[in-house]
Amino acid sequence: MRILGVEWKWNVPNALSVLRIALVPVFMVLYLQKLDSWAFGVLLLSGVTDVLDGVIARRFNLITDCGKLLDPVSDKLTQVAVVICLATRYPEVLSLAGLCLVKELCQAIGGIILLKKRSAVRGSKWFGKLSTVVFYSSMLAIVLWSEVMPVPVLWALVGVAGLCMLLAFLGYLRMFIQIYLTERAAIRQTAVPTPAEEPEKG
Repeated sequence: MRILGVEWKWNVPNALSVLRIALVPVFMVLYLQKLDSWAFGVLLLSGVTDVLDGVIARRFNLITDCGKLLDPVSDKLTQVAVVICLATRYPEVLSLAGLCLVKELCQAIGGIILLKKRSAVRGSKWFGKLSTVVFYSSMLAIVLWSEVMPVPVLWALVGVAGLCMLLAFLGYLRMFIQIYLTERAAIRQTAVPTPAEEPEKG
């Protein structure tokens, strides 16, 4: 099966990514019902499967275009869901929620543009993975210890997560612009006829 020009293959890493997507509404329900310990467990499971899916894919050579799409999609859905849920209790997270929504919307639009242009599917970069690790660590701490966490510590966690998210966004934006301009130049170059191909005059 092909969607947006990408062949969808099922293997263990891709199944773990799908599991993370399925965990998103589970986390939201548990957290909004104030079952924080259960919500923490679900978020921790999501983070562990995120690590496992990358390790398994590289270790057993199971990296696919499908996985390159599913992995960041599951990360994006998780991050958006977590910051929205936390923002319902803590105003300090509102700025992070706004940044997260803008970042993920822009990256989704950019990804769709590249896919429609039949550009090669590119996986997450190191700065994106670093941002995800920092995000999971910060949000896990807030979910578990928010009731006893001093406000300055809460602000610090939100600030670090936001800074890493912003740097990742700028990194992906720079990469998108480079890819877009390179492929556009290549298309123009192939469209210009060489002297041998130009029609003879006379």
